[in-house]
Parts: sequence; C-alpha cells; structure tokens
Amino acid sequence: MSQTTSNNSIANMAAVQTAIANQDSAELKQLLDGQTLDPLQKAYLKELADIGSDNQISQIIDNAPEKGDAMT
Repeated sequence: MSQTTSNNSIANMAAVQTAIANQDSAELKQLLDGQTLDPLQKAYLKELADIGSDNQISQIIDNAPEKGDAMT
C-alpha cells in the first residue's frame, strides 16, 4: 500500500494518521520507511501519537528523519 504513494503525499499522510490512530506500529514503520518529515509534520504526528498510549508509535515517529537533519 505505501509503496504506491509518493513521499509526503496526501494519501500517504492520511494512511500514516490512520496507522497512528489504530496504533499499528508495523504499518507505521512501513509508511514512514525512507521518508523525511518536515518539522511541523513530525510535531503534528507526535501530538497524534501522544493521544494514544503506545510508546512504540512515539518512538517510530521520533526516529523518523527530519528535513534538515542530514544537511550539515
């Protein structure tokens, strides 16, 4: 499913939000694999994850690379 959507597309972002809401860490890992998040996106996803009680979801988001991290 995630392989057919482009990085940061609206459909992929909706799927990421759904995986977070469903606390599906395996799907979230797959959806975020190879993506770089904007700082605002990452903060938003962290807020969504904080609503749930699954710490693994928060860790996956924390570990996702952020735009600007590798540009130094």
